Amino acid sequence: MARIKTQRTRSGKWPMVLLLNDEYGTRKGGISTVNRQIGCFLASKGATVLCTVLNATQQDKHDAAADGIRLVFPTTFERDPRKAELYWLTFDHQTRYPDLPSHVDFIVGHVHITSHAARRIKERFPDAKLVQVTHVMPEDTSQYKGDESVLSIGKESRNILDDLRHTDVMFSVGPLIYDYYRHQTNQLTLQHHELLPKPSDIFIDMKLKPPVDTETKVVLSIGRVKGVEKLKGVDLAANTMGHVIKALPHTKWRLRGIRRDDFQASRSIIEANTGRFQFVPFTPLEYATQEELCEDMEKADVVLMPSRAEPFGLVGLEAIAAGVPVVVSNKSGLAKFLTKQDPEFDRTIVEIDDDDDEAAKTLSKRVIKILTDGPREFRAAQSLKKKLLDSEYWAASHRKFLQTFGLEG
Repeated sequence: MARIKTQRTRSGKWPMVLLLNDEYGTRKGGISTVNRQIGCFLASKGATVLCTVLNATQQDKHDAAADGIRLVFPTTFERDPRKAELYWLTFDHQTRYPDLPSHVDFIVGHVHITSHAARRIKERFPDAKLVQVTHVMPEDTSQYKGDESVLSIGKESRNILDDLRHTDVMFSVGPLIYDYYRHQTNQLTLQHHELLPKPSDIFIDMKLKPPVDTETKVVLSIGRVKGVEKLKGVDLAANTMGHVIKALPHTKWRLRGIRRDDFQASRSIIEANTGRFQFVPFTPLEYATQEELCEDMEKADVVLMPSRAEPFGLVGLEAIAAGVPVVVSNKSGLAKFLTKQDPEFDRTIVEIDDDDDEAAKTLSKRVIKILTDGPREFRAAQSLKKKLLDSEYWAASHRKFLQTFGLEG
């Protein structure tokens, strides 16, 4: 969208906002998607928005220009063979990003990706307000990432809290993360608000046709496998799909978010977690743009997200906004958010047992029901889409967000 200057700050000038992230595209979802939404939102209300990146595709550059956002690239040196990395933004910003403007009103970091970079770059702009957006809860998510991640939980939590001590305003994405950081920052002096992301317009604008009566069915899962299979519940999904394919042999399982160089490891992880099913076929798909995700959802009969720990789960929210039947675990932040909306959203939530085999059986029963009762489940999904969008649940948190930057909704 083009930037439209509609509001001035209370001081009578347009605020200059510096967003800190490693990318502008939304292929990896989550933090990058929220970062772009924040940038678009502020730019549409008159702010001048800059966003750091390590690199960008031509599509990223086109999207940023259309959004009215200036991308800031790192300086590279001809004889330096090193690839751009986040450390440049954190510890080498003086030399790698020397062309930042002389004055910045707000610096926005994302915990834990660029929160320390934001704190350090603020030293160049002592008068700027530091805003941090929290996306992670190490004590939940790192439990499922292997021994090294578990052993580093304490250090990671301390580092996050140390960065937040220097923060002026913090926004936590969703009710689960907001509740966690209310407790964590109780002794700190900062403003803390909940941020409820609105689904991207590209999903809201989707007009799906009712399912056709075919034996072929499609289950779509979205998310990286290698290193986070326990966290994202990909192992549960593999076991679940064994039950589903046994009952409905023509079902296709499409798994979006597998990089080419991770394919062998990802396939080994899935094959090791199929339970009593010797072979569960799946179609690996690489990281996708939002346009590609829309195409995935157009072909999907259900989106399956059986996470054991998910701070929010934006892609599930966007699937609901698209009007696709969704299955999420009760352990996700998205489930906590949905239970606060309307009892009808309970149909998307499945309570998973700590016993993996029992959890897979429970999930498979729900997936099979959706696949065998397509027209009814489609109508229910369309009803949930309408309820979600009609509620405008995001409005209050977005007004608070604008007020933080001296803008009005």
